[in-house]
Amino acid sequence: MQSLAFGHVFRADSPLVLVTPHSGSRIPGELLDNASWAAIEGRMADPAGLALEALAEKRGITTIGARYHPCVIDFNVATESRPLSLRLSRSGLCRTHTSRGEPLYDDSHPPSEREVEARVDHYWRPFHAAVAAEIARLRGLHANVLLLVSHASYWLSPYRNQSGALDCNIGSNRGRSCDRRLVSALTDTVGEHGRSWVVNGKVADVFAAQHYGVPGEGVHAVEMEIAGRWRSALEYEREQQEGAEATATLGALLDALENALVRLPTAPAADATTSASTSPRAPATPAHADRLPK
Repeated sequence: MQSLAFGHVFRADSPLVLVTPHSGSRIPGELLDNASWAAIEGRMADPAGLALEALAEKRGITTIGARYHPCVIDFNVATESRPLSLRLSRSGLCRTHTSRGEPLYDDSHPPSEREVEARVDHYWRPFHAAVAAEIARLRGLHANVLLLVSHASYWLSPYRNQSGALDCNIGSNRGRSCDRRLVSALTDTVGEHGRSWVVNGKVADVFAAQHYGVPGEGVHAVEMEIAGRWRSALEYEREQQEGAEATATLGALLDALENALVRLPTAPAADATTSASTSPRAPATPAHADRLPK
């Protein structure tokens, strides 16, 4: 496993790549002088992402994960996603409030554009450079690759309504980011294990699926947020070291996706000479190798 400024990369040869943009819980030293930030040091945002990382690495699946809490920098938000007001960003690239609505900055000292750009350059761009590099490497080995993104975008919002939350929220950029058979493999497995699900609901248009998924060229992307009772069960299993059913279902999801992936029709061969140059601020092009954000 390679440790990097943004987090880690574990390289393997499965056609499945697991990306966990919200698995981090650390806070950079320069922010810890603020008591508000110190209070969330170690706070878990995506228990499913953490469980999936461990399961994936045992199965020989590449993982790319975050070190820092998503309130510091959100790797699943586009760089142009800025707040309407510098004093309030509860869902953008660098949040000013926690998922509980707690302010992270004094009203008179929100993060400046310079601070945001520094985090983008130091963390966000290298993270996505690693994602693009692994897609290109594995597409050279396989007819199809799948980027599975486990995140907690809805949970991170202070405005979320937890009552009646479904267990598994799946996003495929409204059907454009992956072959539908991969989504069916997910929903069938979730249903077989007694969990509820929805496709392209609250997480239909999240960044990674929009930016990376080019199924016609053998690069598929699916976003997944585990919520509701399933999230609660994963938190319990992790904290109490008791039970394993909720975690085992995640393992079954990985197995189902790998099996479905190898049965997909062969996509055109990857063009190894294509340069990775597309900016995430521009619309995605149909060249899967052009996924490297600037």
